[in-house]
Amino acid sequence: MILIVSSDQDAHALVVANELRRRGESVVIGDVTEFSAGAILNASSSTAERSQWIRADGTAIDFRDVTCVWCRRYFPANFDPALRDAADRMFVQKQWLEALWGVVTSLDATLISDPFRQKAATKPLQLSLARRIGLRVPETLISNDRETVIQFVERHKGSVIHKTLAVSDEQFLYTKRWDDKDATHLNELELAPMIFQSMVTGAREVRITIVGEQFFTAEFKPQGHVDGRLDNNARYVPHELPEDVKSLLRTMMCELGLSYSTVDMRIDDQGNYVFLDLNPQGQYLFVEIRTGQPITAAMADLLQASQFDRPFHGWESTNDQFDRPVTTNTAGE
Repeated sequence: MILIVSSDQDAHALVVANELRRRGESVVIGDVTEFSAGAILNASSSTAERSQWIRADGTAIDFRDVTCVWCRRYFPANFDPALRDAADRMFVQKQWLEALWGVVTSLDATLISDPFRQKAATKPLQLSLARRIGLRVPETLISNDRETVIQFVERHKGSVIHKTLAVSDEQFLYTKRWDDKDATHLNELELAPMIFQSMVTGAREVRITIVGEQFFTAEFKPQGHVDGRLDNNARYVPHELPEDVKSLLRTMMCELGLSYSTVDMRIDDQGNYVFLDLNPQGQYLFVEIRTGQPITAAMADLLQASQFDRPFHGWESTNDQFDRPVTTNTAGE
């Protein structure tokens, strides 16, 4: 059985599940939004009790039958309205996360990809790793210090973008270009650091979806937006990614222990590919719809094939730094 950890409202989980069922595979979506809202999780070290995930509708997922897990995305639980205190909700969410990912990673099943490795792939690590392996990256500052940020902005003559280190469950946060008005809000920066980067000049961006060993690359030209996700009218076309860039991205996936990810890059005025961001849970359907690239089929291929492989949590890493257990907080993004 293939288990997809996500939500019944997640279009990506639904289309891949439907494709797998069309191929005759046994597949079930474990809806994490049902935690604290009717779902039951039993995990026992004894053979006397059955280890299973019982969904709110009574559907039972026997963990012994699971051969592959797609850790697609963790969504916030639909808490009982009676649980009003924010601290209590955060505690309950952490309890579910510890239980779920602890059970999933202990199964004799392939993980696409290991949730702890996904969470460990933070933006600072991505940028450091990208630079180390030879990818071009923008000059970057991560800071909550007003004066340091002002100096960075002045050095780049205001040609700077800024974005958050993490996503929010409450609102969509996007990359913004520095505006002189932003300086008036820098006193608030002491609450938490942000990412500031030199602006990469160039009209073209590429969205790369990596599924196992397959690369699906789409090019688009965002009109007037720093963050291409905001341009709903952008035309996406298939793009042939150079082999040297593919090779470096393979190395990056290997080092991070991931088998699926989306990558955003910008092609600068000199034709260089500049790494911007990597998302282990990135969306791909909008690219598939606009380009016709068979990404859903590739995802189904990967999950099908992974059932018969030895437990595989991503690309094989030769770097001992990434072979140690990860103890990072796994709050959902």
